Amino acid sequence: MSAHLIPIRLYQILEEHSDQEHPLSMGELRRLLRVEYGVSCDRRTIYGALDSLRRAGCDIPDFQDSKDGYFLLSRKLEPAEVRLLLDCAAAFSGIGDRQYRDLERKLLQGLSLHQRKLCHPLSLPTGYRGLNRSVLLAVEVLEEAIAARCQVTFQYMEYGMDKKFRPRREQLYQVHPYGLCFANGNYYLICRYSGYETLSHYRVDRIQNPAVLPGEPVEPLPPGIDLPRYVRERVYQISGQSIQAVLLCENSLLSDILDRFGMETSIRPTGDGNFIATVTAEPEGLKLWAMQYMERCEIQEPGWLRRQMERFFFEGWSLYRGSDGPESTGQEQEH
Repeated sequence: MSAHLIPIRLYQILEEHSDQEHPLSMGELRRLLRVEYGVSCDRRTIYGALDSLRRAGCDIPDFQDSKDGYFLLSRKLEPAEVRLLLDCAAAFSGIGDRQYRDLERKLLQGLSLHQRKLCHPLSLPTGYRGLNRSVLLAVEVLEEAIAARCQVTFQYMEYGMDKKFRPRREQLYQVHPYGLCFANGNYYLICRYSGYETLSHYRVDRIQNPAVLPGEPVEPLPPGIDLPRYVRERVYQISGQSIQAVLLCENSLLSDILDRFGMETSIRPTGDGNFIATVTAEPEGLKLWAMQYMERCEIQEPGWLRRQMERFFFEGWSLYRGSDGPESTGQEQEH
């Protein structure tokens, strides 16, 4: 083997077999070089290879510093970072099992074999995996179109009553793509149709056969739209014009309000265990968000949105006040 390859092989051994808890002695380095790569070399050669790796930016403590041996002190991704990414991948239902396992293998590859044994996703893999096996390819094509500022065509899929994936319509969708965002466990394409001012949202895992149109440039965003702000104001990635709303909330909802609507949200305590929050959001998504906190959150303004909520709750109450509920049987349900 060429002497130029020894530092590379040495790095591969350190990456695979060593970490701060498992340093390798000089004897172990020589043995692993011989067993795994058929390389026999003396200590001086290994010292020189270690120095070359350090000069190239590899964080390998000197034996005098570690006292126990040689190891990689830092990696491209640390175990906690790999765990975070694995959790995100496990929770994303848009990719198939094979794609998830491939991603898991690539993420774990940069850790030592000892670190891999301890690095398990903190969240359980989703029980459902989408039928679109080419979602990552779709992301690549859409990113290419966004970077080149070219329009894109695609098929948009949906499920039928037979639970099979099929195009929503025969005609291809042709849109001006502006960006991709991840929200509520899904990737979304933010785009617009020619001649329309409003933006549209499409789930990327339901997009198939995307194609870039090099001769069709993307029109600029409508005046006044800041894309990051626009995405932040959509609670459930529902397209529509944002509004300013006033909410009366219990103090226990403060963290949820700030997590959802941002630290710039105006907060005013009322002194009675509640606070007033002024938020900017798309109204349909705001209604869905407020509904889950209906006992602790009240939309006060605008009046038209409050009246919609009143009608929404009344119609829901009418739907559920049938003869099979606990009120009609005289029995309370235990929870």
